[in-house]
Amino acid sequence: MPLTNANAIGDLHILIVDDDTVFLDLLQALLQSMGVTAITRADSGMDAFGKLAAIDRVVDCVLCDYTMAKGNGLQLLQAIRMGKIKFFRPDACFILLTASGEPKVVATAAELDVSGYLVKPVTPEKLRVAVTKARARSFRIDIPKYGNVAIPEA
Repeated sequence: MPLTNANAIGDLHILIVDDDTVFLDLLQALLQSMGVTAITRADSGMDAFGKLAAIDRVVDCVLCDYTMAKGNGLQLLQAIRMGKIKFFRPDACFILLTASGEPKVVATAAELDVSGYLVKPVTPEKLRVAVTKARARSFRIDIPKYGNVAIPEA
């Protein structure tokens, strides 16, 4: 569902995933400054997987770092797209965050139908635009294709 106005971002439930707690704090503060109150934090792909499986409110958007020791962002995206998280939509909004725009990572994310791609450092405007565009993007789920995507080492 696309966002209709700038304030609509505040109504979203956003899962932020990064193994750097300082960056998680920064990202949470940025989201809160935009009016987002429903924020769930995870410190790895594995942690995010567990939280998504047990969460009691729909997550509208996942903002996930690529490089993490315990389950990188592309592994989490692949699990989501393949429907491996019970009660979580495989076409959910997923924005990959990274410190570099490495072509292999970008290409793999595209193969997995990533909703958006955001290169650090993140500014409030870049974040708002990325979430708005990502939420407006739609695509057709192709689970067999996603299963054949090779995930590069983080």
